[in-house]
Amino acid sequence: MRAKPLILLLLIVCLPVVGLAWLAVRVARDDKAALQQRFEEVFMVQLRDIDGNISRHFESLATQLRLTVGLVELNADRIRILIREHPHVRQIIVLDRTGVVLHPDPSQPLNSSERDFLSEAQELIRDRDLIRAAGLVAENASGNRQLGNTISESSRSPLAGKSGHTEDTVEGWHTWYWGRGVHLIFWQRRTDGTVVGIVLERGRWMADLIAGLPETVDSKYQNVPVAAMSRFRLVDSMGNSMYEWGRFEPPHESAPLVEQAVSSPLNSWRLQALVPNSLLAGVSRGTAFQLASGIGAVAGALAVLVVVFWREYSREIQQAAQRVSFVNQVSHELKTPLTNIRMYADLLAEDLEGLDEAGNGRPADRLRVIVSESQRLTRLISNVLTFGRQQREAVVLRLQPASIDEIVRRVVEQFAPTFERLGVRMELELAAESLVLVDDDAVEQILVNLVSNVEKYAATGGVLRIATSVGGSRTKISVSDAGPGIPSTMCDAVFEPFVRVSSRLEDAAGTGIGLSIARDLARVHGGDLSLLESTVGASFCVDLSTPEVGSAT
Repeated sequence: MRAKPLILLLLIVCLPVVGLAWLAVRVARDDKAALQQRFEEVFMVQLRDIDGNISRHFESLATQLRLTVGLVELNADRIRILIREHPHVRQIIVLDRTGVVLHPDPSQPLNSSERDFLSEAQELIRDRDLIRAAGLVAENASGNRQLGNTISESSRSPLAGKSGHTEDTVEGWHTWYWGRGVHLIFWQRRTDGTVVGIVLERGRWMADLIAGLPETVDSKYQNVPVAAMSRFRLVDSMGNSMYEWGRFEPPHESAPLVEQAVSSPLNSWRLQALVPNSLLAGVSRGTAFQLASGIGAVAGALAVLVVVFWREYSREIQQAAQRVSFVNQVSHELKTPLTNIRMYADLLAEDLEGLDEAGNGRPADRLRVIVSESQRLTRLISNVLTFGRQQREAVVLRLQPASIDEIVRRVVEQFAPTFERLGVRMELELAAESLVLVDDDAVEQILVNLVSNVEKYAATGGVLRIATSVGGSRTKISVSDAGPGIPSTMCDAVFEPFVRVSSRLEDAAGTGIGLSIARDLARVHGGDLSLLESTVGASFCVDLSTPEVGSAT
């Protein structure tokens, strides 16, 4: 069995499978990306819902604090009573429009809570953060701060206008970072420019916020596999987890699938959703398994087809080899009686030479036909045997001293009776008389095939030209005719086995292997056979390696 057909059959399987595998990888990757996007969209909706709950919680708290601020009388005793009665309020600070602290007034007696607050809020008071938030501090062109009534749109709280206050009433949230983290202050600027800030009890507002979030392990997740769980986090501005819920336990420093910034007043906090990698991988594995199954089915079907084709091909090759072997055996068997026919034809020709011309005219003509046809049959058998040998094994040359011109004359002598009968004139320009190392049988068969083509297809041209030339260790032989020539589209195809210029029944018969054998023998002989450009007929050039006698081969 030859390796080339097997490689081609394997490619029939491998190329489609590789193509399908590449397509499957693309599909799986795109499917995974689309799946992840769908997961992100689902979890983003959940995070927005949670953020909406947080926003509504602070809106409700702001409504309560708005009423509290409205009831505050700007005297220390009333403020202290209000702080004790309201569990959300840690302290209340009152500032005038210039930022001077009106309560708790450092110049008046203070309780411990008020003293602690003033100690903690020194930076807040010094930087006039609440005054700026209320729009009472602007920067002039030189960058110096000024006090005034100008309120920029960016400093207005989203709560402004919702309390039923006048347009001059501005309120909002202010985040104050100190100690353990973020502190919240709900402030309101009154019509007289006074700013009242309610400092919330951090532990209380965080507890209320967390109470409004889902439970750490929601009951509805009790019967859900852990792989299908998720984990939600509320993280502060430093990335610290403030609260988590969900049954999934992510590895340390796991990246969230999606995250959402929390609405005011906790703008620096974020909501995160984490899911196990196995959740996405499990669905991807299902898609990959389906694609792999499909590819496996296609590969199996192609493999079955390859096996079927290979068996048929092997059977055909075996039958073809048997036919070739049969033809070779028959050719060998024919060669022996044909040799005897030619031998006795030569003996009969010698006997006829002794008779007078009148008595041996017709027998001599018939004998020439017998000799010519036996020679043609010999050439056909030689081509078949050579072609069969080439199919089985490489041709081995038997180099020996010989003259190229002598080989040409010997071939021309074989065709002389036929060309004389056909009216073909032979023109010889021989310049290779010296002895060289060649395989005379191979060279003779090359020339026999070229001249035989002239006999079959170009006899109407009436001329055959053979020229030889020597250059160094190479010899060139040109064979030209004046026949119909070879179409340009067939210049390469004519050297292929079993290819003929014309397959019409009325044309000359032929096997289509002569030029193929001639070219192969020329290449084995270190040269080549080529078809030259010619305006009339066909012109072939045989280039052979012909070392001089005594030189290394």
